[in-house]
Order: sequence, then C-alpha cells, then structure tokens
Amino acid sequence: MKNLISKFAIPMLLLAMYVFQHPSCEDSMKKFNPEKDLLSLHYDHAPDKDDGQSAAADRTILQSMFGKEWIKKHAIPVSGAYGKNAEMFNVQSNAVMDAAWNDCGGWLAGHENHEKVVAQLADRWIEVLKAGGDIWVKEGGQSDITAEVVRRIRKLAPEIDTKERIHVVQHASWNEEQTTDSALAYTKEYTNYIRIDDANAYLNIKGGDEAFVKAAYEHPIFGKIWKAAFEYYNPKERLDFSDTGELMYILGLGKISIDEFRKRFLSSNDSRL
Repeated sequence: MKNLISKFAIPMLLLAMYVFQHPSCEDSMKKFNPEKDLLSLHYDHAPDKDDGQSAAADRTILQSMFGKEWIKKHAIPVSGAYGKNAEMFNVQSNAVMDAAWNDCGGWLAGHENHEKVVAQLADRWIEVLKAGGDIWVKEGGQSDITAEVVRRIRKLAPEIDTKERIHVVQHASWNEEQTTDSALAYTKEYTNYIRIDDANAYLNIKGGDEAFVKAAYEHPIFGKIWKAAFEYYNPKERLDFSDTGELMYILGLGKISIDEFRKRFLSSNDSRL
C-alpha cells in the first residue's frame, strides 16, 4: 500500500505544482484596468455609416459606467482609422463625432490631420504606458493608423514591450481585408492582437428597432448624441452599432444584445454626468 501511495503521490504533486505555476489562459488574460489604462477608440467612417451609431453607443456605455471626467482621462476617440478604403471616407461623420465627444475631451481627426494625429496618439500612449497603464484599441476600422503609432512608439520608447502592453481588439473580417497587408501583419506581430466574434450577429438589425430608437431619442442625457447618429444613418434602414462589440469585450460586458443594451443603458436617467 505504501508503494502504491508513493506511486500516485509524486505525479499528483507535480500536477499541482504545474497548475499553480501555469494558471489557465482565462485566469491569466490581462483585463482592462479603468484606473490606469487608456481606451483608443478607432472609427474608419469609410464607407459604412455604422461607426456613427457605434460612437453614440460607446459614449453611452462609457459615461454610464465611468462618467464624463473619466472619459477625458481614459479615452481618446479617433476618426479616419481607415486603410485601403481611404477614398471612401464620409466627411459627414464629423457631425456625429462632434456630438459624441466634443463635451468630454474631444476627438482626433485622422482624415484631415493624419501625421499630426499619429504623433498625438503615440505621445498619449507612451505617457500612459510609462505610467504603468496599458493601451486598449477598439479597432472599429482598419489597423493602418494603429501600425503607424506602434512603429513610432517602438522607435521613441524601445524599452516598452508593445506586444505585452498594447491590446488591439478587432471583430470584422472586412476590416482586416481593407487594412493594408503590411500594416495588418505589423500590428499582429507587435501588439496583443485579439480577434473576437463578429458583433454584427447581435448588434445589427435591418429595418431598425422601434423600442430602441424611441428610448435613444428620448433619453435626457444621450438623446442628442443618438439624434446626430440617426440623422447620419437612418435607423429605419438599419440599426447597427456592431463596432461597439469590441468595447463590450474590453470592458468584460459580454455579448450584450440590442434589447439588453436598451434596458441597461437607455431605460434609466441615472447616467453619470
């Protein structure tokens, strides 16, 4: 009996030691830290207009969860995050970006000031990274601008491990296909590139949703933002803020459906000011 116990005791001890030293992938995955990390919210606005509704949804979630002052410190919205589709940029999207972000820190116009925006993003990301925070990119468009920023950071601050500290979340095959091939390869090589399920499966309804649109229009805090988004892209044609699926992933919210979103974020007036 003693020999039998010894025979099994050693393997079990080794297994226990391995589990302790090597936690599961889920347990070891880095999570967003709202106290230290930065959200870089990227919108291509080229050519689909769903980015406008996504901007309204992103603002609704972030202010509801963290408040306006938090957004100023921990989020940086960027328009014109396109690739091969650059010539299809919708200038009309500027009105939606203004409505969504002007009163809580503003946004960066990558279409009008590409080189300046790349430099601004790199400086902001480096500041956060050197302070101990991580960068989380909601890649609502293509990864061309992301690749440029990462390349600049690796040149200016080579001590930063971008593969470990910059997390890029993408949900759409179309976005990847429209990214310049070299930019997509570079982003995948030098960042923690995370591909999630396509959020069109649960945040996209052809013909719209009357209950959602009514709640969005009538919300006392976010109503004017959704109004701008709906003027840009008529929800009767399509209600689509699928790019927000990436933000939901980053924040650990899971796959919130359109109806669940309405109940959670648009049915209450108690959103943080």
